[in-house]
Amino acid sequence: MRMADLKHCVAALGHAGVRTYIASGNVLFESGERSGAKLDAQLERAIESRFGLPVRVVVRTGAELTRIVERIPPAWIGADELRVTVAFLLRGNDARALARGLAPREGIDEVVTAPGALIWAIRRDALTRTGLRLVGTPAYKQMTLRNLNTTLKLAELVRGSA
Repeated sequence: MRMADLKHCVAALGHAGVRTYIASGNVLFESGERSGAKLDAQLERAIESRFGLPVRVVVRTGAELTRIVERIPPAWIGADELRVTVAFLLRGNDARALARGLAPREGIDEVVTAPGALIWAIRRDALTRTGLRLVGTPAYKQMTLRNLNTTLKLAELVRGSA
């Protein structure tokens, strides 16, 4: 779907300051609704109705996004030798419980948790040797992934609108 169409869909629900960031479904907006679960469900229904796509939505407040970014080890930021990924978890998933089901390999990958997110780094020169194989697992269906740069930019955009 085009991000302009997604932006219009979210704005049509009455949310303010709607804007998108890159073409991967990132939408920033302001809402009087304080329940993340209600926003998740509202957006899922609207997207399915408008685009015919049954997708899962993960809404995070600016404060939640800030807490997630604060859990990223500083040494990972700007480390060209690492691929850092943030997995934003669907509501109801426990990051620590999901992390216990992963098998990071010492010296190759590392996982940290934050409320509502898993964050991991894999050495770029060892991507094929990672123990973090998620695609096709039940856990993979419980998250949406963003790279480090996208996550940091989203946090910056949210701070700029506060």
